[in-house]
Amino acid sequence: MTHIQDLQFKKEILPLFDFTGNNLAGDALERLLSEIPPSVEEVTSRQEILKTLLKKEELYAPFSYSRSEFNEVYRYVEEIGNRGIYLRDPSLHLHFLFAATERNREKGRLCQLFIFLYKIGQAWFSRLKPDEFTGEFRDKLQNINRIFVELDVEKHQSIARKRSFTISEVIRLVRALGEKCREGEMTVFWNDLSLFEAWLSISKGIRKYNFNFPVFSNNGLTITGLYHPLVKNPVKNDLSTQESVTLITGPNMSGKSTLLKSIGLCVVLAHLGLAVPASACELPFFDVLSIAINLNDDLQSGYSHFMTEIKTLKNVAVEASHGKKCFAIFDELFRGTNVEDALAISKTTILGLSGFAGSRFFISTHLHQLKETLDLKSDSGVKDKKEHHSIGTRYIECKLEQGVPVFTYKLREGWSDLKIGQIIFEQEGLNGLLLLYGLVTK
Repeated sequence: MTHIQDLQFKKEILPLFDFTGNNLAGDALERLLSEIPPSVEEVTSRQEILKTLLKKEELYAPFSYSRSEFNEVYRYVEEIGNRGIYLRDPSLHLHFLFAATERNREKGRLCQLFIFLYKIGQAWFSRLKPDEFTGEFRDKLQNINRIFVELDVEKHQSIARKRSFTISEVIRLVRALGEKCREGEMTVFWNDLSLFEAWLSISKGIRKYNFNFPVFSNNGLTITGLYHPLVKNPVKNDLSTQESVTLITGPNMSGKSTLLKSIGLCVVLAHLGLAVPASACELPFFDVLSIAINLNDDLQSGYSHFMTEIKTLKNVAVEASHGKKCFAIFDELFRGTNVEDALAISKTTILGLSGFAGSRFFISTHLHQLKETLDLKSDSGVKDKKEHHSIGTRYIECKLEQGVPVFTYKLREGWSDLKIGQIIFEQEGLNGLLLLYGLVTK
């Protein structure tokens, strides 16, 4: 089970890795960033592709092509594939001999195709050896190179630059391309090329933002220098937890949701086989990923905010009860119901989730009463680990300086008892304004 919509992945995260030059590569990129591999071995295989690409400095020399250029050569090859029997017509030579306009148009499009193929071949594939990779990715590189060789791209791009194709050469090339289209070879070629460009695009994002590859182990969850890449001048935090449940407190505006998004993003990118926005990360491989941040009412299904929370929690609990290792984030859990209800069911939820060894649950809460209800200490987790299983506490630091709240956005061990609502209320002059108005109306 994977529920990561609340990370706004397509809207906010995908653009960090999108350096693709055409829609096919863009679609391949989106698939790569939406299909989480089912095993740590496959995740590691993805990492190896990216690590090998990142070692090739020459791949990142300035190079680009226009979308219109790609679209024109792609449509041209597709058009050749649709011509069918026309290409095998023995009178084709005679036709091109007398149809100067059509002949010149065919020559021009062939020239554009071979020059394009040569450019990407020189920029990317002449600098890579397929045997440096393994498995399916190696096979795709080999197939791309095979097409380049069989079409003799280097020779024909030289002719193309001089625009000196003869009628016989034009007919031979369009027939060769037509045959490859009918056999499905060109479809495979474009798909392989697009997938390669998607991987290269991801590596460019990793390189640009200086992300680092995580390590998978069963030694708990440890992230050093964690931050959210969309935050300008972010405050970096360290997080290390062996507990199943980590409760996060802090006043409003202290950055709890941003912290949870950062943790969730780091874990999801790791499971996609990508590098993460942190200086180091060690984590388990989870079977289930669920991130619930800023949940909204599900109007289409008729669920209220509270029912959406309940359904999300139940889905995770069911998976965990079946022995799955779960990673889940719940932001301000049960804020969709009254405080009395929220307190009672939060206690049950936290104690229940803490019993799932191997899973990691991060819960931010506005319920300060949980500290006493769960018998939590201010500077760590629960007092009695045996009774309460595995619960830890962290808070986002906020200091009062001359009565003014100062947000540091630093993650600390323990529990925050700071309530700044009344302070801000007073700072904005609402006490005086509303009390005065109340006295006047009386």
